[in-house]
Amino acid sequence: MQRVDLPSRALLSVAFLVVCAGRAHAQSAEAEALFSEGDKLMAEGKIAQACDSFDASNKIEARAGTLVRLGECREQNHQIASAWSAYKDALSRAKDPRKHDIALAKATELEPKLSYLTVSIPDEARVDGLVITRNGKPLDPVLWNRAVPVDGGEYVIGGRAPGHEEWNTKVTVLEINGKTSVDVPKFKEIAKLLEPTPTKPVAGSGDVAVDAPVSMFTRNRKIAIGVAGVSAVGVIAGIVLGTSAKGKQSDAHALCPDPQTPCASADAANELSKSGHSLALEANIAFGVAAAAAIGAGVLWFTGAPESPHRVAIVPSTNGVTIFGRF
Repeated sequence: MQRVDLPSRALLSVAFLVVCAGRAHAQSAEAEALFSEGDKLMAEGKIAQACDSFDASNKIEARAGTLVRLGECREQNHQIASAWSAYKDALSRAKDPRKHDIALAKATELEPKLSYLTVSIPDEARVDGLVITRNGKPLDPVLWNRAVPVDGGEYVIGGRAPGHEEWNTKVTVLEINGKTSVDVPKFKEIAKLLEPTPTKPVAGSGDVAVDAPVSMFTRNRKIAIGVAGVSAVGVIAGIVLGTSAKGKQSDAHALCPDPQTPCASADAANELSKSGHSLALEANIAFGVAAAAAIGAGVLWFTGAPESPHRVAIVPSTNGVTIFGRF
């Protein structure tokens, strides 16, 4: 084992702290520049742009003061729910009593003014692979059938599921004290829309033929479509989880690039790394489920092919009638 004397260790520690402090300072400088830009835009009356600057500053370095300013900006931009959310976030971070009191007062003031949107999904509308969207973005199932605080404005609520027709509707939520609810209907199955109309026999003809109607969408094939939807959801979940895992690992590497060098953020890096490993495992499980579902869907589809149609013909003959059949 290589021996390092105490003075050398002290020098290495000081050098490491200087590097880390330099990075933190650069990051804070970017956040501060965006914060100042937001203040300037607010003064010029460019409220929407100012909110974007405060939001970007907060993403780089989350601070109670930035969240308070973001709340003030959202409030001026008539985004009551977003402003309330920013003040609530500021409360959880505020160490300065003055900022804490401001955030608490504003959150308390806005809470009675909140508007809510409820997306109701009854049991009969819940089919395999169902995805509910709000303005094009998937709505987490935990928010289904719940009154969720939202900003006032127009929202497009949609739904889609494998083997079913897509559905969407528009609703408008009031800026203050709005309570809007959307009821998702039962989804129509595409398979049923494609089934042919049964053939009726033609009266008065000497040759009476009856063709039994056959649909390509048998019971097994309908199940196959649903299983294929599960496979698609598994693939999407695997991609999302895998991307998140990669992001966690990248963040951990960014905090401590060299494992052989002591790192002040080692604990945080380890937590990010563990989280990344967990997400990667979940991604592998999701891909496994997707693969199994895809195989199952293929087997169900090919083994569920419809049987050959039956045909019966009745033709007059010298001895009475002759019956021809194809089965």
